[in-house]
Amino acid sequence: AVVSTQSTGASNGIIGVNRKGQVLSVSIDEENIVPYITNQLKNPELALKVAVRCNLSGADELFVRRFNLLFSQRQYSEAAKVAASAPKGILRTPQTIQRFQQCPSQAGQASPLLQYFSILLETSQLNKAESLELARPVLQQGRNQLLEKWLVEGKLECSEELGDLIKAHDTTLALSVYLRANIPNKVCHIVCN
Repeated sequence: AVVSTQSTGASNGIIGVNRKGQVLSVSIDEENIVPYITNQLKNPELALKVAVRCNLSGADELFVRRFNLLFSQRQYSEAAKVAASAPKGILRTPQTIQRFQQCPSQAGQASPLLQYFSILLETSQLNKAESLELARPVLQQGRNQLLEKWLVEGKLECSEELGDLIKAHDTTLALSVYLRANIPNKVCHIVCN
C-alpha cells in the first residue's frame, strides 16, 4: 500500500512511498495512452474523451473519421464541435474552412461556416487562417465592431495579413492588429500617415 504521494514536475508523474519505505515513480507515456485505450481496451469513445481532456495526440484518425461522418450526415454544428475539440488543432486547417464554405445553407439556420466559427469563438482563439476567413465577410458586412470586440477578447490571431485586410476598411483597427502582431514598419506607416 502506498502511504504518501507527491506530484513531480520533471516527469509530470507522481512519486509515492510505500509502507516498506520503497520509493515508486509513476508517469504516463502521453504518446501511447490514447492508442492503448483504442487498440488494447477497444474503447474509441474513451480514447476520444481522454485525448480531448488532456490534449493528447494518438486519436487523430478517430477525430477525422468522426468529423467526416458528421459532415457527410450534414450535422455541421456537431462536426464543428469535433473540429474545435480535436487535440493539437488537427482539424483546424484551411481545408476544413473550405469544406464549410462549400456547404449549402439550410433554410432557417446559420450557414455551416458561421456555425463553425461561432463554435470556435466560444471555446478558443482562432488561428491565422480562421481569423482571416472570418474577417472577410465581417468586413464586407461593415461590422467592424465585431472584429474589434474579438480583438479585445483575444479571439483573433493577429498577423500582418489580417492587418492588411482590415486596413482598407478601418485604419485604427488595422493599427491595433499590427501592434498586437508586432509589425513595427506597418505601425510606423499608419502613424506617419
